[in-house]
Amino acid sequence: GLLADTPQRHSFSQHANILGLLTGMFDAQRSATVLEKILQDKEIVQTTFYFRFYLVEAMVKTGKADTYLDQLTPWKEMLKTGLTTFAETPEPARSDCHAWSASPLYHFLSVVAGIRPASPGFKTVSIEPHPGDLRRIEASMPHYAGDIVVELKRKGKGVTGTVLLPEGITGDFLWQGKKVPLKEGANNIDL
Repeated sequence: GLLADTPQRHSFSQHANILGLLTGMFDAQRSATVLEKILQDKEIVQTTFYFRFYLVEAMVKTGKADTYLDQLTPWKEMLKTGLTTFAETPEPARSDCHAWSASPLYHFLSVVAGIRPASPGFKTVSIEPHPGDLRRIEASMPHYAGDIVVELKRKGKGVTGTVLLPEGITGDFLWQGKKVPLKEGANNIDL
């Protein structure tokens, strides 16, 4: 079952269950079940655009990051209506320029391209892309030592491409359980 919002168990929300997932309240099997339930059950209280940041982080933690692009429907709808900045809430009442709704900008780099710090101060990097149905990723992330650049193409179930790390930065590239050590400079990926 899901975590309830109150001891009386009359109200359930994505919020409480997302926090349960992020804090490690559930074992791996229950985490997958809880995530699936909160993504599918529209009867429970749904997150705002702001709180979807944490929903995506819970998806990453439970191994479902490859479905991230499926979560972008509200943002696609905002673009279809002509917005050039992201809204606070869906129609009718909202602010049309709300930073809390801009999490896709972060998640394109941290989830889709998979660029995340692997140690304090971003002294090392972990790159674990989750392209979903995308066939190609080109991303550049500013780093205090220089840009981290990821250029990848899907090759069947594999991936090929290049990762460029700034001077003095090392890390790991992860793909479907495989790990490739990364050094500063150009790194060829062929998995």
